[in-house]
Amino acid sequence: MYIENDWFSAEKIHLSGQCFRWKKREDGGFLIPAFGKELVLFQETDKKIYLDCTEKEFSDIWKDYFDLSFDYAKHAERASAEIGSDYLTAACECAKGVRILKQDLWETTISFIISANNNIPRIRKTLGLLCETFGRFPNPDEVYYLGAENLRKCGVGYRDKYLLSTAKYFMDHNVHEQLKGKSYKEAKLSLQKLSGVGPKVSDCICLFSLGLRDAFPRDVWIKRIESEHFGGHFPEEKSLGGAGILQQYLFYYERSLSKALEV
Repeated sequence: MYIENDWFSAEKIHLSGQCFRWKKREDGGFLIPAFGKELVLFQETDKKIYLDCTEKEFSDIWKDYFDLSFDYAKHAERASAEIGSDYLTAACECAKGVRILKQDLWETTISFIISANNNIPRIRKTLGLLCETFGRFPNPDEVYYLGAENLRKCGVGYRDKYLLSTAKYFMDHNVHEQLKGKSYKEAKLSLQKLSGVGPKVSDCICLFSLGLRDAFPRDVWIKRIESEHFGGHFPEEKSLGGAGILQQYLFYYERSLSKALEV
């Protein structure tokens, strides 16, 4: 089926640092695994996208996954005007088409625990090895019983103890239910009770899984941007409830300037 959206770039989403298991195919399409499904997507024009799925599957999974009900163009225009930063305006233009994915909570949590003090190619490789072990993304039981030694063979390094502890917590608790209906600040505090989840990782989970657009993850790139362009602190309070969207634009733009976009 086809959809049309003038703020959708599969290529930019792929390079945005929020998803680690997308694969770009030789024919230019993207293989996108999520929620036990695999979607093949082709971006035919700047706004025309083909998705190899039924309308029901699109409605049940992919519409929400790509956050297609939210008007990103309107938000970028209004928030840029509110904040009044030339740098932000340029970032919005450069990153046009990046959308915030609503990914599986368990996968997002594990992925961003692995992301700590890491780079995107290594994160992708580690998650790839984990998936090769089970033929898909492992569930909490499988990660827990895989054990520390086998986790380290997949390249998780010192994070093995964090993954095991968090897997056990997911086994013993309904984390989805615990977070249901929580505000950004409430969800962030709850997530930081998990082993290996600090302020930045909890922000990533809030933004890239829970759909809490006011989360604003700060890594070394964002901290440098804040220092150089926003007097040391980005004005989240002026972001009209979408600070995390703007964070992604800033992150993408700065990395593109530095020629550091990685897959």
